[in-house]
Amino acid sequence: MTIVWWVLGGLVVVLTASLLVVRAVVGRIVLPGTDRWTPVLEVSDDSVLLPITDDTLHAGEYGLWHDGAGHTTVGPVLEVDESAGTVRRAVLRTTGDVGSRVRWSGHVHPDPAAMGVDWSEVALDTPVGPAPAWIVRPSDGADRSSRTWAVHVHGIRTTRVTALRTVPAALELGWTSIVPSFRGDGEAPREGRASHLGAREWPDVDAALDHAVAHGAERIVVVAWSMGATITHELLGRSAHRDRVAGVVLVAPALDWEATVRSQAARAGVPGVVVGAALGAMASPLLCRAVGLRSRVDVRTLSWLRRPPALPPVLLVHSTGDTTVPFAVSEEFASRHPDTVTLAVSAPAEHAWERNADAVWFDEQVTAWADRLG
Repeated sequence: MTIVWWVLGGLVVVLTASLLVVRAVVGRIVLPGTDRWTPVLEVSDDSVLLPITDDTLHAGEYGLWHDGAGHTTVGPVLEVDESAGTVRRAVLRTTGDVGSRVRWSGHVHPDPAAMGVDWSEVALDTPVGPAPAWIVRPSDGADRSSRTWAVHVHGIRTTRVTALRTVPAALELGWTSIVPSFRGDGEAPREGRASHLGAREWPDVDAALDHAVAHGAERIVVVAWSMGATITHELLGRSAHRDRVAGVVLVAPALDWEATVRSQAARAGVPGVVVGAALGAMASPLLCRAVGLRSRVDVRTLSWLRRPPALPPVLLVHSTGDTTVPFAVSEEFASRHPDTVTLAVSAPAEHAWERNADAVWFDEQVTAWADRLG
């Protein structure tokens, strides 16, 4: 009997350790990440000096969130001093207080007010309670603005400020934009810390479609960033307004979570068997809560490759330089739907920085595609 108890005890230890490992892997997938801060070495009205990193050398325009609660938009690289390990970038706009360190991001606009547009904020009636959303209207009062609305959907581990980058193209087209928040993003009502990769979040964004239709939208274009593509997948299959969706713009989209997670795990050296166990636990009605979820998330049912929804015209903008979401998945999806999906390959850029790398090119892709919608 002693041996039996030792064996049982060993099994309990192994199972517990395995569950902890799986929970840790799931946490890397669904929980918020930690902020990475970069020290500010020098700042003036027209430039900022930062240490050389892969981010700070990246071409284009980016947003710096200061620990002093301010925000700076930086533009081109002005000077690189490799011996000092520094890079100087042009300052385009600054709001609020400048602190001693910054968090580098793709957020070129801290809010709609910084864009100089006609905007307001509304509260959407979501299943988890009132959630804030921005409304941005064309300044010329174009008749089309009352008929076509763009719903800009942000991704995981960020907020609606991310999705403001696609509003300028919508304004150029004369569309009204709505930029919603959703549960788990820190602005909408809280429902735990874990993302459910769109499986629970999509009804909150559907409330934005409700609002658009109630205020005159006859056509809707969903503009989705990263995980926003998963939310869009669910909207196209489940929203009461799916027949009004005239088109979809996908930017650096998470079209297949298993491929995305396995790609990142391979980079981090996490064994495939551990990833498989984590995804299996997420999909299990019995284990999902043990790994931190409120309900099961089966990534296979959220896949645009395995279960594509009925597709309206799609513009897919992605970069081969994305190390977070595999470009190969976007390429495969576009090749499977050549009559419906237009693939626009941007200049080399990290995840969801396609517009940051070249805003003019990006907006031209959106407006030219939209013009073909009629």
